[in-house]
Amino acid sequence: MSAADSLDPIAEVETVHALLSTWLGTDAEPDVLERFAATQHPTFSMVTMEGTRLSSSELLSGLRRARNSAPGLDIEISEAEVLLNQGNVTVVRFMERHHRDGKHADRWSTVVLTTEGNPPRYSWRVLQETAAPTD
Repeated sequence: MSAADSLDPIAEVETVHALLSTWLGTDAEPDVLERFAATQHPTFSMVTMEGTRLSSSELLSGLRRARNSAPGLDIEISEAEVLLNQGNVTVVRFMERHHRDGKHADRWSTVVLTTEGNPPRYSWRVLQETAAPTD
């Protein structure tokens, strides 16, 4: 078993979303956003629930202005499943539930991760969000 085999992609998803919810939901220190940014590959891109394509620099630019813009935000990850784990590529689909002010909004997300570095770590390449019905 290689060191890369010991990485946990679901824990990665949970950790990165905990950083995001801390950044958006509290008066977090700048290192929170720096740790979030460090998870992204330079070519990272995402498609939001609204269908907007964002590069890493576009996402981070927006996030820099959004610190504590959603006080009390909590992001819950559930139904996470590894769809592919081959070579240095892992694909994970998961439900994201954003809790705030007694309400929630759900989205299905799929992320493509690659394993890089020594020691190995995950690098986020692509994220696709899709709105999910809310009960």
